[in-house]
Amino acid sequence: MEICSIILSAGKGSRMFSDTPKPLHLISGKPMLKWVIDANKSANIKKFIIVIPEKCKALKEFCHDFETVLQKVPKGTGDAVKKASFRLKNFTGIILVCFADTPFLTPETIEKIVKSFNNDTKLVITGFKKHEKNNYGKIIFSINNKPIKIIEQKDAEIKNINSEFCNGGIMAFHSSILKQLDKIQENLVSNEFYLTDIVKILNHEKKKISFIEIKEEEILGINNQVDLSVAEKISQNYLRRNAMFKGVKLIDPETVFINHDTEFGRNVVIHPNVVIGQNVIIESSVEIKSFSHLEECKIKSGSSIGPFARIRGDTVLGNNTKVGNFVEIKQSKISENVKINHLAYVGDSEIGSSTNIGAGTITCNYDGKNKNKTKIGKNSFVGSNSTIIAPIKIGDNVVMGAGSTFNKDIPTNTLAIGRAHQINKKKKS
Repeated sequence: MEICSIILSAGKGSRMFSDTPKPLHLISGKPMLKWVIDANKSANIKKFIIVIPEKCKALKEFCHDFETVLQKVPKGTGDAVKKASFRLKNFTGIILVCFADTPFLTPETIEKIVKSFNNDTKLVITGFKKHEKNNYGKIIFSINNKPIKIIEQKDAEIKNINSEFCNGGIMAFHSSILKQLDKIQENLVSNEFYLTDIVKILNHEKKKISFIEIKEEEILGINNQVDLSVAEKISQNYLRRNAMFKGVKLIDPETVFINHDTEFGRNVVIHPNVVIGQNVIIESSVEIKSFSHLEECKIKSGSSIGPFARIRGDTVLGNNTKVGNFVEIKQSKISENVKINHLAYVGDSEIGSSTNIGAGTITCNYDGKNKNKTKIGKNSFVGSNSTIIAPIKIGDNVVMGAGSTFNKDIPTNTLAIGRAHQINKKKKS
């Protein structure tokens, strides 16, 4: 049976107090909307309709690979789904309704919802148990434990409701009931159209409605920055546990931040207070010491990073590389067995194997207009406090004198000294 997922992304998100559209806020480096899309794709759903607000360029660009529908005026979930349904007039199958601000919906739950459909089922709703006072809508069941309606939190009627099941929001219905969406009436309290009213409508028509219990975490909604921080913590705990179960040693897990796409090899050790950003691959037997920050880089096997190191910008560190304290490397290719141990900046560079970069070395890669390249060969030694002005090529087996400034190419097997002459003068008495 064909499946289409409608993802509702048209809410204003005003409580975020941010210029970033709410669905594009990041959780572990991935936009909330992408979390929902990926869960659907993992459940083998291929057809999407994403409902977005008018005049939201960033969200429109993000959704350029998907069919989108505009909800010009936010009139509730019922209105949003109805607008999307106009694209489904010739569709036969199951229509799943998800929310862009509930990032922890799992593929397993989506598959469970889809499998609940049979020849008689017209609607599947989700809910979870929560006994504490909360702001969720409540699911009302008949004496036969069949869902008969959902009461939204905004309705006055909810004050007299004592249901232990809260509305999960995620639902799915068969395309044969699309016309029933027209029967949803505007709520007099909120002036919105509630998609949840479809439960009462179908119950009156004696249509079969199924219920699936899910975990509250799966429908955790993100409405403000506090909610976003809670979601980040949930995500980070999952990523850390997953990494440790795969053999990564996190000495103090709660202080390590991992991106959703981080890849780890075997026997990796990460010390406290390390931040790993997007697009990082860490191969086997790598040690990352405290207060290091990595993004857009690949660290090959046997390397040691930090403490207080920053690696970024499409950098590759070769096997058994040593990068020490207060070293920044950007947009560089570092070969195996290279040592850059102290207080250095290496940018837009290529460094050959077994080369040693002394403390205080700087590659001057920017001339005020262009980024220029530094190339250093293998088995070379760069003396401490060297300033290397790019563009420049330095050969193999080169020794570069400490405290020098270099702005000319240096051939292989050369000793190069670029410092000013020292002059000592006796003081007058």
